[in-house]
Amino acid sequence: MDEDDEPRHSHLRARRRRCLTSTMWYFLVVIHVLIAFTGSAQSQVVTASSVSKIGDELSRHLSKTFKDATKWEDIIRVYNKLTEPEVFDPKAELERIKKQIEDYLRERAKMAWDAKISLESRPLYNRSSDELNNQSSSDFIRYFNAKTEDNSATLYVDGHLGPAPTTLNATIKLDMQPNVNFYGIRTSSDHSVVHIPTPIFNREAELLERIEWSEIDQLYRRNREKIKDLSFQKFCSNTGFMRYFPAAPWIYDNPLTQLDLFDCRTHEWYIDAGTNSKNMIIMLDMSGSMLGQRFEIAKQTIEAILETLSDNDFVNIMSFSKEPRMLDNCPLIQATTRNKKELRKRLMNVTSEGKAEYEKALGQAFKTLLDLPDNLTWISKEEYAKLKQSQQLNDSLEYRPLEDNVLVLTEEEAETIRNDSRHSSGPQTGCNDVIMLITDGAPGYYKETFELWNANRKVRFFSFLIGEEAIDFDQVKWMACTNRGYMVHVSNMADVQEKIQHYVSVMSRPISRQTKSMQKSNAVWGSVTKERMSNQYVISVGYPVVHGSEFMGVAAVSLPIIELIQIAHPSLLGSTSYFFMLDNNGYAMFHPQLRPIDPVTRETKPTYNNMDFLHVEVQRPLSELQDIALVNCENEDETKMSVLYAINDMKRVYQQRNYYIAKCIAETHFTIGAAIAEGDDVRLIRRQKFHYKDVELRWFEEKNWRVHPEWRYCLLNDSDTSLSAEAAITTYARQMRMQGKLPKLCEPRKELVDRLLLDLEASNSFADLWDQEWQENRKNGVHLAFFAAPSGLIRYFNESLEDAWYEEADFATNHTDKAYKHFILELNKRSSDDDYFKRAVRMKGKTVFDVNLQTYLWQATEAFTAYGTDENQTMLGVAYRALYHDQALIGVVGMEFLYDKMVGWLRTHGCDPNNDQVRCFLLDENAYIYYSSQRDINYEGTLKEHEYSQKNRRYTKTSPIGRFFGHLNRATEWTMEMLVKKGFYKKVNFVDNQAMCDQKVIPKSSGAAVITVPLTHLKNIILYMATQLLQVLAKYAVFIVTSMFSSTVPSAAAYTTTFKPSAGNRNACLQQSPFYIADTEHTKMASASLLEGDSAERPCMRNAAQCAIRVYAHWVEKTNLLLVVISQDQQSACYDETQCQLSTPSPIPFGFTEVNDTSTNDTEKLLNQGECQHVMPTQRKNVMECIVEPYVNESHLPCSISPSLHSTSKLAVLATVFLSLFIFA
Repeated sequence: MDEDDEPRHSHLRARRRRCLTSTMWYFLVVIHVLIAFTGSAQSQVVTASSVSKIGDELSRHLSKTFKDATKWEDIIRVYNKLTEPEVFDPKAELERIKKQIEDYLRERAKMAWDAKISLESRPLYNRSSDELNNQSSSDFIRYFNAKTEDNSATLYVDGHLGPAPTTLNATIKLDMQPNVNFYGIRTSSDHSVVHIPTPIFNREAELLERIEWSEIDQLYRRNREKIKDLSFQKFCSNTGFMRYFPAAPWIYDNPLTQLDLFDCRTHEWYIDAGTNSKNMIIMLDMSGSMLGQRFEIAKQTIEAILETLSDNDFVNIMSFSKEPRMLDNCPLIQATTRNKKELRKRLMNVTSEGKAEYEKALGQAFKTLLDLPDNLTWISKEEYAKLKQSQQLNDSLEYRPLEDNVLVLTEEEAETIRNDSRHSSGPQTGCNDVIMLITDGAPGYYKETFELWNANRKVRFFSFLIGEEAIDFDQVKWMACTNRGYMVHVSNMADVQEKIQHYVSVMSRPISRQTKSMQKSNAVWGSVTKERMSNQYVISVGYPVVHGSEFMGVAAVSLPIIELIQIAHPSLLGSTSYFFMLDNNGYAMFHPQLRPIDPVTRETKPTYNNMDFLHVEVQRPLSELQDIALVNCENEDETKMSVLYAINDMKRVYQQRNYYIAKCIAETHFTIGAAIAEGDDVRLIRRQKFHYKDVELRWFEEKNWRVHPEWRYCLLNDSDTSLSAEAAITTYARQMRMQGKLPKLCEPRKELVDRLLLDLEASNSFADLWDQEWQENRKNGVHLAFFAAPSGLIRYFNESLEDAWYEEADFATNHTDKAYKHFILELNKRSSDDDYFKRAVRMKGKTVFDVNLQTYLWQATEAFTAYGTDENQTMLGVAYRALYHDQALIGVVGMEFLYDKMVGWLRTHGCDPNNDQVRCFLLDENAYIYYSSQRDINYEGTLKEHEYSQKNRRYTKTSPIGRFFGHLNRATEWTMEMLVKKGFYKKVNFVDNQAMCDQKVIPKSSGAAVITVPLTHLKNIILYMATQLLQVLAKYAVFIVTSMFSSTVPSAAAYTTTFKPSAGNRNACLQQSPFYIADTEHTKMASASLLEGDSAERPCMRNAAQCAIRVYAHWVEKTNLLLVVISQDQQSACYDETQCQLSTPSPIPFGFTEVNDTSTNDTEKLLNQGECQHVMPTQRKNVMECIVEPYVNESHLPCSISPSLHSTSKLAVLATVFLSLFIFA
């Protein structure tokens, strides 16, 4: 930390002394400690009254130490003078927030609309490739490449197979600098940049024309000048490139190999704006000829199709040969990432049964789209003839002879088919019905089948002819062209991505025809995605861009979720209440319990943007709920629900009962809501009206304060990156004082700024308070006091301890060179977003004690700790407390201190580590061990174990500190049982619907469609060769026909980004764990003994005679701690695990285990929904109003690619190499 960041600790600036090495001095210290320990190790009789006495004395000691160090009572008095509590109306507050969000969204939608209008008015030329790629031509096109960060170019001649390419050096290199308005990433507002996916040839004529046409940097620049915090403006072209402004470095899929499979056309904001939502059946021909290489191409084609579907689409895959079979038992399932992955996984087990029965398969596909409830009835033509001849046909049924069979329909089914409308009125699905046929050739045209099922051509039909040798074009082409679809020939794997885009273009035709009727209010809002340029979670607002009558792409603007969170700021509510936001499917966009990062891999979870509100909010078995809250912004009635709130990476959970309110956000499909905890509708306001001219600069003079590093209090210029948040606030404070009003750039966060000014004023004198008794605090080992406010302000005061080092002492050669990590400046910068703050407000009226295992200090001399170990490291303890002014939260005050001081106090008050007969514990509110008098505890080992467990979440710690009390040994296990029975703790079941689990290894099926995966060493060889070839291709861009590779394509688990196994081979799953929550208000027992008559218990199951214990428990008043004392007689061996083992299974279950996904069934039962309702969201609105247009004859429009154009696509080899690299990496 630099000088400006002072005062970290005076100890960090200086002094490295040599310790005393005198042998005599060391000898005297050892003798002194041994004498002290010998004297304290004498057996002491433990009674219920002695335990209660220890607990009460400890309460007084801890309370006085905390009071003296933090001056928390004085802090409350300071706030009482300045403020008063206000009972606010949550509905009115939510309405105000809703309007602010609407203004914020509307402004950004206008930016996207202006880009759409600008692009549609620009001329689009049609020049030859020679003109555009001839550097001597006036039409030669350069563009700024996102990957190279300049406008260099590589030119090819003779169809890319001639001489080595020519590389043109850049004329301009973009100067990218860290940008405070983009959270520190490097940007340049001089130009926009263009991203082109690797498999697309970047000098193709049509592509270059559209890149030039899409350059509207002047408009982008003006927009950013109007709105300082405007995020990325972007345009995704239907040809595959994406232009974005401002320029920012591209982030690769794999930075090492610079693998880049990103294609903006597969992202939801493009799909939803370019097409209406879809109900899709993918038909996979599984006849014998579709095995081997063709099956691999088919799988990749299906993956690419699924990539074009968003959460607003619905899909199922049907494999068919002798009989059609849906891969999911439910007719249509929502195309969430989880559902798409499940469908893709089931593809590995499909098998062939011989000839493909097209007639039955087509009937099943159309039946599913019409949502007919029963299976279709088929009879042979021979059987039909016999029935007809014998006059045995059922008059109540309708018989429809088709090409191969006769379809038997009920009157209801026949009417549904004639009306061409869905049978049921269930939850709304997509707008358009689509069938995708993947085959290597159809045996007929099936004209009668299509005439029956699709006479009005409402269902679009697309054909994908698979395989290099496929020649039966006519039949599948007729199917597609007659049914307003498109046919393509996918000859090899490099063909797939571009061929898929033809279907997207066809699906965009209704959008193109309706573009003139589109209004600014028809913005299309995407769900949450992780943006590639910034690595932030964003939503996008976009509009389709149509030039003439051709769909060109989507103009859009990104909106960071963190910005929306700051509008709906938690400081505007009570201490345990919070805002949340839902998309059109009822999925959580932001919510304090949404956990998008896998703690093991640190990668984004695949389910981060499709978690239903109930599964994020409740986190307990839904079957346990007496009532369930369905958040509906169209119904303003309050609903209530009891939930579990988790913190500390789900190490701790707390119960709270909320009531819920919600509002619809105009011109979007979003919902803003609030969960208001019972009795939490009180907040602080100033007693007197505040005038900005009264701001005093002395509030900002000291350097012992920080603000939340991620919150925007006032907007800044892009170039102000070097300005710290504290310096920026100070600058704006000067303007307030001079101008007497709030600066314009602070107006968007007025409420947050006002609360910050209040906290700065109130806390300005805290350093003087904390300094009053600092010498006494030092004796108690306290070296840091701090105060954190809901506004994000933190004040702190620290003073180094004389007998401690804050950097590694140089007298020891076997210690690390790590320095002390400051609890505030390094470990907890985020005030109300930090776990200690959330924990304190949920332990109202208690001082919360914890161990800080993230750092430590060194003793000035290597000496014996209070545990009797010879070491120079010492752990640190922390304590904190939430402060209130008549139920209105002021903030959280705390201290950090030497943990060894508390151990020493307990050693002299009956909890001696040398006494094997008496073992003391202090348990926190979730029954984790804060303190144990176990003799072999050493600080260095405890800290190293914690450090290792953070890197390896599966590691089991041996040190008792921080572990769950009930699983330490059999004595503590039995004691925990008693604590639950006696009401000290309550057991609750926590369900993690957002969990990630290690992938289970399942032997692969030996079905005919499954191809053996190459051995591991062969994969490594292919990877190495592919990498080397990639380097050559990247340098010389030599394009070779892919057929030389296609004959040996291996089977793979996945080909495209979505379906590639996640980091660490982990999958989304459901996990559950019991937790134990303290009832600190539990009525005091007449005796601290947990057994009647202070009797003894023999908890050992196998060797009962080996262990007899008496157990006592007593709350340490005014804290979160429970004192537990276990006393064994001298003949007992209760802690010998060979004699007294833990129970199996444990009577005190604890720890997460994977369970079957019963949450779905629970939800269905509670909501009275059908067995397939899990595939639909509980609440859903379309992101765009369905475009309903009469039948439009599209016969004049292209519906296929000519067979003569089936040559290998440009960059085919490069695409194949990238795929190989991607699959086998």
